Amino acid sequence: MRWEAVKIFAKIIKQILEDRKDSGKKITQQELANAIGISKQGFTNKMTRDSFTDKDMYLIANYLGMEIIIKGEKEYVLKED
Repeated sequence: MRWEAVKIFAKIIKQILEDRKDSGKKITQQELANAIGISKQGFTNKMTRDSFTDKDMYLIANYLGMEIIIKGEKEYVLKED
């Protein structure tokens, strides 16, 4: 069986953008690009390839007032080094 890469983070970002838009608190891709210090085109490329680094994910979550949590029996929070 061959494993295919799953575009998880980009899918979550798309959902957050939609949810914010629906609630009247729209956030643009440009704003998220600024949050991680890249151009809108660079952000679009990261979304297409789902090539976000752990630092990108942390900065986006921080900008949105969120945390990234890996949860099992224990809970682990992604933090900036």
